[in-house]
This record gives sequence, C-alpha cells and structure tokens, in this order.
Amino acid sequence: MKRRDFITKSTLVAAGVGIGLAGCKRLITPAPVPENERIKVGIIGLGDRGSTIIHVLKQLPEIKIIACCDILDFRLEEGLAKINDKAIGYSDYRKMLENKDLEAVIISTPLFEHYPMVMDALDADIHIMCEKAMTYSIEESIAAKLKANQSSKLFQVSYQYQLNPTFNAIKEIIQKGYLGKLTRIDAWWHRNNNWRRPLPRADLERQVNWRLYKEYSGGLMAELGSHQLNMIDNIIGSHPVKVVGTGGIDYWKDGRTVNDNVFALFDYPNGIKASFSSILANKFEEQTIKFYGDKATIVSNRMDEALIYPEDDNDTEWNKDVDAVTGASIKIINKDKGRRIDIPKSFSRNSVFDDNYLQTTWLLYKNFAAAIKGEEPLVMGLKDGYQSSISVHLANKAIREETVEHWLPEYDV
Repeated sequence: MKRRDFITKSTLVAAGVGIGLAGCKRLITPAPVPENERIKVGIIGLGDRGSTIIHVLKQLPEIKIIACCDILDFRLEEGLAKINDKAIGYSDYRKMLENKDLEAVIISTPLFEHYPMVMDALDADIHIMCEKAMTYSIEESIAAKLKANQSSKLFQVSYQYQLNPTFNAIKEIIQKGYLGKLTRIDAWWHRNNNWRRPLPRADLERQVNWRLYKEYSGGLMAELGSHQLNMIDNIIGSHPVKVVGTGGIDYWKDGRTVNDNVFALFDYPNGIKASFSSILANKFEEQTIKFYGDKATIVSNRMDEALIYPEDDNDTEWNKDVDAVTGASIKIINKDKGRRIDIPKSFSRNSVFDDNYLQTTWLLYKNFAAAIKGEEPLVMGLKDGYQSSISVHLANKAIREETVEHWLPEYDV
C-alpha cells in the first residue's frame, strides 16, 4: 500500500465506521451444466467491455457463446480466440441475429448503436442484455421501452453495482431509517487521464475513441454517471424530477467534442437533492458516493468499502449493543468514537472472482441466465435501465443547452 493510501485509510477508519468487503466474497468453482441446458448467446461489440464479458462468461457454464460480431477484423479475431466454445464470427450484427440458435444477445457497442440493435433484437424475439446507457437519446429510449413492453423476452441494462454487498448494506441502513431523513446524495467519478484508447491505426480514431465525440457518445454522464444515478434511483425508489448542470471542454484541448468535466444537480421527490460530477484532470477520491441524513452520513469509495458517521456520537441509539441498530444482518461495534459495520456472510454471494468489477459482472450474468430459465426474477429489469437513461439525457441536455430540464409526463411509459 502506498504511504498516501495508508494515511488516507487510517484517517478514515479513525473518524468513522468501516463497511468492508473482507470476508464477503465466497469463491467457488462453478458446477458443470448439461450442454442442452446452456443458454446460447451472441455478443455484438468486442472492445474493452465485450472482452471483459467474454472473460467472465468463460466462468459461467450456464451460458454458451455461439456467435460474436465486430466491424473491426482484429477485434473479431481476438474475440473468437478468447471463447472456449466454437463460435461463428460476423461483421454484420443483423446477419448474426438471423442465427436461429440464438436465445439471447449481448450489446456492448458504442452508445449511438444501441437503439437500432435493440430494436432489431426485439424483432428477432430474443432476450437482451444491453450495456449502459440504454440508448443515445430520450426519444430512442421511449421508443425502445414501448416496444420492449410488448415483448415476452427479458431486457436488462448492464448495471451491476446493485449486486454489490456494500451497496445492499448501505441500502438497508438507509431504508431502516438509521440515517434519519435522507436529504442529499453527492456522487462523483473522477479520473486523471485523457480517456483515450491507443490506436492500432490512425484512421480508427473515431471507431476506437468514440466516447470522445458527441455524435456517438453521451460522454462522462452516460459512461460513468449512469452507474451512480442508477444506484441513487434505487436507494430513493424514484427518478429525478428536475435537473440543472454545467460542464465544458476546459482541460483536454485535443479535438474531442464531449465535455472533459460535467456537474449536474438533480431534484428528487420529498426534497432530496443529488449531485454527480466527473472530471478528467484529478482523481482524488476517484469514485465516491455520499448519503446524508439528519442522523448520520455514509461515505463509500468504489463500493469496495464504506464509512458511517453518526451526527451525534452520544445518541443512545448509536451506543446500543451489536444488532440493535440495523438488525441481525449488519453489526455495529463501538470503538472509541468510531463505528465499524461488518457485512456478514448473508450479504455475500458466491462468485468465481475476487475482483469486485468481475464479481458483480459475473453475478449480473448469472442472474440473467437464471431469469431466462425462470428460476429467479431479474435483479434489475427494463424499468431500471430506462429510468437511468432518461436521467442521463436530461442532465446532458441541461449541461449542453444551459437549461433547467424536467421529467415530463410523456417519459412515464
């Protein structure tokens, strides 16, 4: 551990309560699944996220990748080489969707391509897992939601943080009222880099670095903010009703057309205010979310850990014995003026990965497979992905046009 990280962690633990993932991951070896019970899927888009999905699905025997598609030859070759099972490669996703053996499709392409692929997959009558955000615009989101409402197949947007034990521990504490009245949530996801990917050839700039150009991308709000907005919506149990924001291309003057910094404020029902910001020139407190109540505050970094700070350390409610505050599922142990919350095994989920990002992705797809088989409901359905998509687009519109944006009645579809 770097000295700076050690000092930071030591200071935080001394001041607050640690919610840690230590002991919350039960690593397993997945049991084999009979070949005729494996769900046959195809993947469209084999970039960073698509490659990660392939890596994860290799450890999920419930799913069999039988097809994959990418318009870049080298990515298609790399993707096919990574798949355990024999798969067919396609350069045209529409040809792939004609494969009658397909039961589900995974869409991990640039944002501007989501909508036509989602609509074509709905026509093909197969299950859909789509990367975030759901579509490129509000109009596309509404059209896709209306069409998906008529389908008997599952539609899920890839927001895996709701499967994180730390997130669920935080949610329980808030729902049981131990933060008191929730009034504010602040979230940010900062980086100190130009957000560019290396190019195999100079002519592939826009295909590889599509996130930097507004005709393809929703920028920082879509790629990073949508994860945090999805968690905030889930905690509050509603969507924002009003959004204002600002941003600009103020640091990376390199030809990009999406902002290198964004900041948005969201009004939720019952007076709750939330904010999201992202910058590409400083990564201090890199990925953080804070929940403020009139009894306590919770701070979580990357959902790997969290700390809780009671407003009044002398409050008798915070000085009771173990289990008196949040019930049997989470323990609060007094130590000096701090509090420590241990997440018990009941919050953990079996996984083959120790890494948080891979673990939650694996759990997301395991749930998707079980839902397709009718063995359990989706952790998040179409409503979650749709709602987060509208929030992203309202924020981007408020930032770009310097307007106050409202959630309109016609968005409730």
